[in-house]
Amino acid sequence: MTKAVKGSLAALLALAATPALAETDVFHGWSKDGSWLVFQRPGRNDITELYFCQTSEVAPKWPALLNEQDKLTEAGLDCVRFLDVNKAPYQWQKQVAPGEAGTSVKGLVIAAELVTDGESPGWVIEGSGKTQTCYASGLRESSKLQKAFWHPSLKFSAVIIDGTFHHCAVTVKPGKAPPPTPPKKK
Repeated sequence: MTKAVKGSLAALLALAATPALAETDVFHGWSKDGSWLVFQRPGRNDITELYFCQTSEVAPKWPALLNEQDKLTEAGLDCVRFLDVNKAPYQWQKQVAPGEAGTSVKGLVIAAELVTDGESPGWVIEGSGKTQTCYASGLRESSKLQKAFWHPSLKFSAVIIDGTFHHCAVTVKPGKAPPPTPPKKK
């Protein structure tokens, strides 16, 4: 095999092993009261599936059109799915916000390492000296946390792990936020 062929083969294998951006779920956000959220998942044949999901047992305060739709379970939540985003409720984007992005916010921190084995794989939230594991199915040792979001009330956390959306009701309370790191002296 020539060097050029080996290089081309290596490049193709690297591309095949890297998930395409189009194959990643996208989190759009929660409603202000946190009773529902929206995320999208790439479907087959270049279709984008849009999910409107309720976050708790309480009836969500979402567009009335969603109450008339059949629900299915997705990402561990009861959701209404739209295969045609043009049929989703009018101006739904204005009713949701992604919250604060990042692995730490106001005394709550998502641990750097994921739990990939045992009965409860997922991501770990730390606060007030306590921890909570938020369930995420299908994790492997090589799984990576890509994005994290927090509802402004800190009652919910959402993450994208290996391109897949996961959601969790946060039960730990925020601890004291760590003091700012002083600048290094030269």
